[in-house]
Amino acid sequence: MTAERAGSPFEPRLPRLRLGRLFVWTLVLRVLLAVALHFAVPPETFAPDQLTYDAFGRWQAAGWTGELPLPPGEDFRTGMKAYVNIVAAIYYLFGPFALLPKLLNCFIGALTVLVVHDVTLRISDSRAAALRAAAYAAFFPSLVLWSTQGIRDVWIVLLILLLCRQALILQSRPSPLTFAVLAAAMLGLAQFRAYVLFAVAGPIVVCLVVQRSRHVGRSLIVGSAAALMLIYADQVAGANRRLRFVDFEELNRVRYWNTADAASSFEQVDISSPAKALVYLPKGLALFLLAPFPWSFGSVRQTLALPEMLFFYALIPSIFRGSRHLARKHFGSSLMVLLMTAGVTVGYALGEGNAGTAYRHRAQVLCFFLIVAAVGVERRRTETLSVGAAFERQQARRPPQG
Repeated sequence: MTAERAGSPFEPRLPRLRLGRLFVWTLVLRVLLAVALHFAVPPETFAPDQLTYDAFGRWQAAGWTGELPLPPGEDFRTGMKAYVNIVAAIYYLFGPFALLPKLLNCFIGALTVLVVHDVTLRISDSRAAALRAAAYAAFFPSLVLWSTQGIRDVWIVLLILLLCRQALILQSRPSPLTFAVLAAAMLGLAQFRAYVLFAVAGPIVVCLVVQRSRHVGRSLIVGSAAALMLIYADQVAGANRRLRFVDFEELNRVRYWNTADAASSFEQVDISSPAKALVYLPKGLALFLLAPFPWSFGSVRQTLALPEMLFFYALIPSIFRGSRHLARKHFGSSLMVLLMTAGVTVGYALGEGNAGTAYRHRAQVLCFFLIVAAVGVERRRTETLSVGAAFERQQARRPPQG
């Protein structure tokens, strides 16, 4: 039993009470900010595409009521239809009020904090790290902002985390319900953002198949079922999206169009082959994870991002420390998280073409970096306390002088 779990039998209630209060404050913060931004800030300021979701949602809802002909499915770009249907369902039930999808996103953002806590606890076995990671996710500015806008990003973040959580449960105790939730999350992610499906679900399949377990047959069955589910989800997402994450020519085209029409564009580079992509990767990682840089701030939106970026820079040593600790002490439980984080990060580092979309897409892996950082912070805190306790014991053993 670890030091965190020792003590009074009522002690485990305290983290749950803290987590409950954190959930409430997370939701209150997001709701207040969503209402303020909705009435005081033009919708195109932070996320112009919420206007598109609102318009298509109104159209879809009007089609369901018979007021307008239903829009043909091809009018929706791949990945848009799922969130358009969510917006349309809200408008169909309650009326076309643009604030309502934002309030639902606030709730989804608060749920994300609970999943972050659960994933951290499962991979680190540390309640302190889990609460710290949940607090980071609750109040990190970009995670707060994107969960108050009428866009799909907060749903994608939740689905990625939910996939990770369900896979961690399957590693330890498989059950039909757990696999059903995993499959639903996989299908959902394919509908929201198909091109990250393999980068997220691929490590899950690998870890489920090759995990070190006494039940090798069970691992093969679960891993094979997850692989079949992944293939099916990819087919449902559309043949034109299949294996896009390893298609370097497609990544190069995506990057080209992202750099063509953005004020904060990165430089044009050729990543159409594995060798060219590998050469660019270090710079791409720096731009994706660290941009906008403090010396490049100009617009109001970039200036607002400065405190968050400085705090993230300060967490980088803890991210390295947490990664090292997880790899050494919790390799089996954390390997999936580390592989998923690396896969999605590398994909976006190659494909991003401007600082604006990089800042927004970073939220999809930001929670994992915050989880690892929280583990690193608590690891250093534990080491500091251990050194202090050892010093006190050494001082106590010294004979009194004089």
